[in-house]
Amino acid sequence: LDVLENKELAAPFTSLFPGTEYIARVGWTNDGKYGWAVLLDRSQRRLQLVLLPPALFIPVTEDPALRRESREAVPSGTQPYIIYEETTDVWINVHDIFYPFIQTREDEFTFIWVNECKTGFSHLYKITSLLQPGLTSTCCKLTFGVLFVKGNFKCAIKSELPLTSGEWEVLARHGSKIWVNEATKLVYFQGTRDTPLEHHLYVVSYEAPGAVSRLTKPGFSHSCSVSQNFDFFVSHYSNVSTPPCVHLYKLTSSEDDPLNIVPEFWASMMESPGCPRDYSPPEIFDFPAKSGFQLYGMVYKPHSMQPGKKHPTVLFVYGGPQVQLVNNSFKGMKYLRLNTLASLGYAVVVIDGRGSCQRGLEFEGALKNKMGQVEIEDQVEGLLHVAEKFHFVDLSRIAIHGWSYGGFLSLMGLIQRPNVFKLAIAGAPVTVWMAYDTGYTERYMDVPENNQQGYEEGSVALHVDKLPSEPNRLLILHGFLDENVHFFHTNFLVSQIIRAGKPYQLQVYPNERHSIRCPESGEHYEIMLLHFLQQYLGKDIVSLKTMKWNCK
Repeated sequence: LDVLENKELAAPFTSLFPGTEYIARVGWTNDGKYGWAVLLDRSQRRLQLVLLPPALFIPVTEDPALRRESREAVPSGTQPYIIYEETTDVWINVHDIFYPFIQTREDEFTFIWVNECKTGFSHLYKITSLLQPGLTSTCCKLTFGVLFVKGNFKCAIKSELPLTSGEWEVLARHGSKIWVNEATKLVYFQGTRDTPLEHHLYVVSYEAPGAVSRLTKPGFSHSCSVSQNFDFFVSHYSNVSTPPCVHLYKLTSSEDDPLNIVPEFWASMMESPGCPRDYSPPEIFDFPAKSGFQLYGMVYKPHSMQPGKKHPTVLFVYGGPQVQLVNNSFKGMKYLRLNTLASLGYAVVVIDGRGSCQRGLEFEGALKNKMGQVEIEDQVEGLLHVAEKFHFVDLSRIAIHGWSYGGFLSLMGLIQRPNVFKLAIAGAPVTVWMAYDTGYTERYMDVPENNQQGYEEGSVALHVDKLPSEPNRLLILHGFLDENVHFFHTNFLVSQIIRAGKPYQLQVYPNERHSIRCPESGEHYEIMLLHFLQQYLGKDIVSLKTMKWNCK
């Protein structure tokens, strides 16, 4: 690290990499010979993976003479290398998978990378790029030395070998890892090859790819880590009816067939405590949607079901990119609230519609330039499927509730389908896309000047005239210190609602950010949610007289 400490590029970054808006990832190659970076343009439809030799950096100084001397000392031919580039018409999902091999030739660079743009699904590739010195760069002789002003530093690809393929995903986002055993030429990775509802650990050869072997047992969703010597892995796993456990497995294989790996249970680091007596796991279902995709959902059945009785139903929603709610993992901790609602007599439905992740770029990319315009259709279709299949859903008493993007869709549901949703409970909602994080918004919606219609149609604050005029159908919740979806969104929404003369209820949490963290605020929110549902959706099923507004 001392080599690059307090140093800067000898040439302006914008001249080396014109059009770059974001530096998304950075690091060092395993031998420390290069720094590397992942660059994105503003539209986030072009990605460049670049190598930066340390010699391209000079000491930071305010002295013009010293800066000129340092620039002139940069060795001739020193330049960056764009070793890989991706482009797409949808968007680039930046990931965390990059494994550079130690260089065996000065003019070649080999690495393992994940590409989603080629096939629409995230898969592993072994790539060799040619590091050709003196690429078609343009130099400018200035009074203070020779600088690269601009150039084409893109390297030719010598080979690009797909290691995995198919309509499933290698897990690459949210801190995912791969483990490369160079002695046996194997790469271990996590993915959804068996089902989009479960994460498993797999292994494949990177020299002669073909068969992909699963190392974890089916029927569970796993989060794994492989040991440094590739002789053990640990798995934290669960399913919808089994709380998490953590087990250690030993990996054994023969020298003749290193891919024939047999995982052997070795030790338990944490055993599953079993489900609490009052916990009823959700039931996962799927159905063919009109969009042509198979959609997955889960339903929490009311604990007090009686034959022929219809129950008020809560649709819990997120619905945005980068998130999957429905999978075969235990929900009893993170989503304990949903079981609580079921215990009080509500049916609870969760659906991953188009726009959610780990189903491929086409599925997630259905939101491109039209956030808020396709998601509710899938949610309503799923509700109708559940009502037809399970018979206990009261379609005249449906509430939609979510937080963040789910809060946004809760508002959209009440605006677009007030005949379906009797109530909407919107937590920390984005209400006008022009006022949200540009990196996030422009990735999915393009820049406003290119998609004015999409921004307008997707901004709920501009459609408050379509909200119902009946009272007690809308509850908005927001933390005043929200650092993600700023409170401006709720402030602007409420001002528009007042102008339109529409009724609403508002609950502000003065000391909370995007997620409620204070136990007292959490308790208040839970009771507020239950009270609103009981008063205006399910008066026949529960009394809150014994519940205390315990705000200490």
